[in-house]
Amino acid sequence: MKPIMHPASEKMLVAVVNNLPQSLLLTGAIGVGLGEISKYIASLRSVTPTIILPEKDEKIDLDKGIVSVDIMRRLYDETRTKAAGERIFIIDYAERMTGQAQNAFLKLLEEPGDGVYFILVSHSISKLLPTILSRTENLNMRSVSRKQSEELLDKLSVSDVKKRSQLLFMAEGLPAELTRLATNDDYFNKRSSIIRSARELLMGSTYQKMLIAQNYKDDRAATLLLLLDSTKILKKSIIDNPQIETIKRIEKILMAYQRIEENGNIRLCLARMVI
Repeated sequence: MKPIMHPASEKMLVAVVNNLPQSLLLTGAIGVGLGEISKYIASLRSVTPTIILPEKDEKIDLDKGIVSVDIMRRLYDETRTKAAGERIFIIDYAERMTGQAQNAFLKLLEEPGDGVYFILVSHSISKLLPTILSRTENLNMRSVSRKQSEELLDKLSVSDVKKRSQLLFMAEGLPAELTRLATNDDYFNKRSSIIRSARELLMGSTYQKMLIAQNYKDDRAATLLLLLDSTKILKKSIIDNPQIETIKRIEKILMAYQRIEENGNIRLCLARMVI
């Protein structure tokens, strides 16, 4: 099935597919649907791709797994086997590749097999080695338009005005995230809870803010969403009432986001941000 894409990004994608580079780096905002888009690229080449995902204890783990050097060694062996036609290997969550795994991938690029193509999927390319970035062609997928988001909600039969408003606040422009929120009540409730925490983080007392830091200290993924929601709330307030102080608050939150994304201590980073 064809994923929903911004028209400009779709045009670029078609051009790339017609002349597919050996290594393609697919980037974009979380929730834009990079995983589905990478598989769509393979389908346009009439190829069933092999998908590499993060693992922990030799099992796929999207929350805490990594793409290890052992996974890269298995990939190397697989690319050495002979096969008829093209083969496409999708490395999802490419930013989870360890340093050793990234170096192993570079060696793989030096000796590609015939008809072998790689698609790296990443929302955080700052974690990839500069040498990988220089040897891959980057295709950035833009967030879709408000109209496309509205049309998707129509297709998903979301008619309640309040629910539509909530969904668009959470994930306007992000079709994969919009679909998940609209079709998974548990996930929607979890995200709603995080947004409530984000509002409290911005407007609550110091005690309430420190309590949030305590509550989120063991969940890195939820903390990152908390900070993104906080910046989203502030950005919307800038439209109505532009203030330098608000911009400074956003910068402070983004700095905390970067530190936590780089495995900084969650409670300490949040505490520094709110004090």
